[in-house]
Amino acid sequence: MSEPKPFPRRGQIWEVTVGCDAHIQYLFSAPITFSGMVRLLAGERVCIMTEDTHPQPAMVSCLPVRYDELHDQFVPRDMRETPRYKGYLLSVKTEAFFEHFRRVEDKVP
Repeated sequence: MSEPKPFPRRGQIWEVTVGCDAHIQYLFSAPITFSGMVRLLAGERVCIMTEDTHPQPAMVSCLPVRYDELHDQFVPRDMRETPRYKGYLLSVKTEAFFEHFRRVEDKVP
């Protein structure tokens, strides 16, 4: 049986090797959230937001390095124009994350 892969750590930069789907959460200042799916293409880089915990979380939370450039593409206009809208967060199932991403930068100590 193989050893489990080290879980991505907060602040690391990972890159999509093969396009994959990610869950998107639309964040609001009110106690509501909406979610959907987006497609991350090969070469897109993300910064890990998930804290390192044990046991491994089922999802890896991340933000695209190109957050602002992808904002209009990932978030519908009517949602962006809602006064309580604050931003978005992506997450990928841990198993799929290891299949579709590779670490490219380790900013954490």
